[in-house]
Amino acid sequence: MAFQKGERYRCPDPDCGCEIEVTKGAAPGKGGDQNPRCCCGKKMEKAKS
Repeated sequence: MAFQKGERYRCPDPDCGCEIEVTKGAAPGKGGDQNPRCCCGKKMEKAKS
């Protein structure tokens, strides 16, 4: 599923704490269907509201 505006992703490493918010969703079929990677290299997880 493509990124949707307003979604938040967090790094699972508590020592990192990086978080991003999607400000513009990906167009259908144009990617954005995998969780982003943090600057520390870990796969970020979709945050629960």
